Amino acid sequence: MMQVLHKKRKPWSPQEKKIALSLYYKSPSTYNYMRKSGIILPGKSTVKRWLNSIHFSTGFPSMYMEQIKLKTSDFTYEEKKCVILLDEVSIMKSIEYNKILDEIEGFEDLGPLGRTPTFGTHALVIMLRGLYKKWKFPFCYFFTGNGVKGDDLVIIIKKCVEKVMTRLNLIPTTIVCDQGTQNQRMFKLLGGTEDRPFTIINEKKIFLIYDMPHLVKSIRNNLLSGNFEINNNIVSFKDIRKTYETDIKNTARAMTKITPAHLAPNAFQKMTCKLAIQLFSNSVSAAIKTCVSTGELISDTAINTSNFISVINDMFDAANSKNLYDRNINKRPISDNNTHVLQNLEKARLMFKNAKKINLKTNKTSVPPCFTGIIWSTTAIMNLFQSEKEDMSQFQPTGKDYFLMTNRLTQDALENFFSLMRQKNGYNRNPTARTFRCCFGHICTYSLMQCSTCCSNCEDDDDNYLTTADVENVTVVPGPVVVEDLNATLESVSSFSETSGSPKTTFEATPISLETCSITYFAGYLAKKCIQKFNCEMCKLNLITKTNKNDENQLLLHNKTYDYTDQGYGLKAPTNILLDISTICLNVFKNNFDEMKCNKKLLAQLISKAETKIEDKYSILQSNSCKEHFQYIIELLLRTKLYKECKWLNANSGKRSMQNADKLRVLQNI
Repeated sequence: MMQVLHKKRKPWSPQEKKIALSLYYKSPSTYNYMRKSGIILPGKSTVKRWLNSIHFSTGFPSMYMEQIKLKTSDFTYEEKKCVILLDEVSIMKSIEYNKILDEIEGFEDLGPLGRTPTFGTHALVIMLRGLYKKWKFPFCYFFTGNGVKGDDLVIIIKKCVEKVMTRLNLIPTTIVCDQGTQNQRMFKLLGGTEDRPFTIINEKKIFLIYDMPHLVKSIRNNLLSGNFEINNNIVSFKDIRKTYETDIKNTARAMTKITPAHLAPNAFQKMTCKLAIQLFSNSVSAAIKTCVSTGELISDTAINTSNFISVINDMFDAANSKNLYDRNINKRPISDNNTHVLQNLEKARLMFKNAKKINLKTNKTSVPPCFTGIIWSTTAIMNLFQSEKEDMSQFQPTGKDYFLMTNRLTQDALENFFSLMRQKNGYNRNPTARTFRCCFGHICTYSLMQCSTCCSNCEDDDDNYLTTADVENVTVVPGPVVVEDLNATLESVSSFSETSGSPKTTFEATPISLETCSITYFAGYLAKKCIQKFNCEMCKLNLITKTNKNDENQLLLHNKTYDYTDQGYGLKAPTNILLDISTICLNVFKNNFDEMKCNKKLLAQLISKAETKIEDKYSILQSNSCKEHFQYIIELLLRTKLYKECKWLNANSGKRSMQNADKLRVLQNI
């Protein structure tokens, strides 16, 4: 419409401004190229004038407060409930003179606490996020020298809470941050303890919570350097490493997401929450249990390690609920109908009350701060639920139960805000103080971009910015294209088939191992995808059968299946014929990939070889009415293997670690 209907000297609409500003924010050079190519867009000077009209200084700008107040003035009591998020991001040591503000930017600036001649190295950002509704906005920022001190942070937080309550008429319920030493000091000065994780500010009870993804990351980092002793049971990282060493030799993998970066992270990778959360997953726990059952892992601590990972996985799911009716009941919100979520949090809290770390080098025992953080945060979440349930009971409609989405209590929204900062001009990983100020103002005013989720450290928070400009929330940057692969969600929406008439085959028995169990698991995934695509009744008879706990090939399948998936949901057990076909295809891939990997039309060649071997054994591809369906299964299997094999080869090549080392040097301003 902009290209066809917009006329010269006609005012630009809010939507047109949004598109132009977003393009210019992402890449000025691309914006210039598009205008030179004849695409109708506002002039560069016009866009600069729009952006230069925004001035956001450190502290609490009064004009910005008034604009936000207009946005929140018609909020209901439920919508006014909010969470205060705070975190620091690294910035470049650089000073620049600003003629408009008539000051040198780049020094430490704590707003109401004054400025110092120390060079700023970090930016402290405070964000508000709705507890029940999907809104958010950056509230204020400050520049600090070597990280803000806990005593100063207490003053800033109290001032922030006062502004939120008096100027914006919002109702803060929680303060969420990571477990940095200054944040621990702040919580202590505010009067919080493990058993009473809250404080009173302006006569308002506010709960204090450490960000759960950061706590899980700290647990992983501590497990790398020592064993955990929990109720006289030892949890060891060696069990995870030995299981991975067994799994990596197999053609069919059980721990598909685990790479060397998970087991031996460098300094940059240790800061990544995603790697830690993937390590403490149900898949890793199931793989360890399966290796113990097959005799490939002989360890006195393996079952303890597997159970520990399972508790961490359930705890994280309980503290990260986003959907009311999630298929995984552990990821559903806390409510009286979902008591198991509270039980998962309580189980983790009790486990860490009796946990300590044994250092591998010194053999000394200690209690890491993250253990205390888990106890603190789980207690705070459970207490917040009870407090809010009582407070909101008067507003709940008759017959409707109260529930709390725990993902609202994480720092995801703030981490994604930092991601937007780094997207300035395409790549701006280490902004200066001036750049940070400009980006902060642009995002606050126009909400210029969406976070890139393909390589981010956390999930998309899915909230809407309360922008001060009167523009609609237009989606500018499309989401990434997701390639369907083995890591897709494996919970099926159809019931287990009660088949008894599967075709008789001459399936050859093989020794039970993690690989044979992985093939069974993979074959069940293929059956599910085929049935979902074609909805063929014959395929339901030929491809899936009842799960059997006595079948040793189904060890991994049963270990990965949650206890509650007994009502038609869950993983599928393949028939012998599908298991045999999958084994043939995987052997073809294993025997031919190395010599054929440089060939063109690689997938077509692998499919041809696999079909030839299957036709020699079965006539199913020649006369069966489901020929197309079996061809789909073969193609999906081999295509998935190609995607995953490339990923694993990249992970093992060492190239990724070199890239991260370069990024780490940038962060350290070397």
